[in-house]
Amino acid sequence: MLETIRTAIPASYRAQAYAVGAALVALLTTYGALDESTAPAVAGLVVAVITLAFAALHSTSPLRTSIYGVAAALAVMAVAFGWASEDQTTALLGVVAPVLGLGVAAANTNPEQPGTAVATGDHWAA
Repeated sequence: MLETIRTAIPASYRAQAYAVGAALVALLTTYGALDESTAPAVAGLVVAVITLAFAALHSTSPLRTSIYGVAAALAVMAVAFGWASEDQTTALLGVVAPVLGLGVAAANTNPEQPGTAVATGDHWAA
């Protein structure tokens, strides 16, 4: 079933998802559904959700996928218990996916042979 979803929503759609998310936030702000103080938080949340959704959906590492899910659950729990604000957890989630992605890229790049890393999906392989 996951392969069906991956096929229906390929990793190449990520940029389009960001564009649609940004447009929706702008539209909601223009029509007054969001005010100028909440729009940045909602925009951050949209970016974090898109980043985590695509990373989890297209990750080939079960550990990495699990970390995405746990990070999202911990963020919700932190807000629910008042340990952090939505802005703080949104910022944190916005950092989790790139850090994990860069970590995978670094782990799969061979420093002994410069220029040998090649892109394979959302990962790098030596």
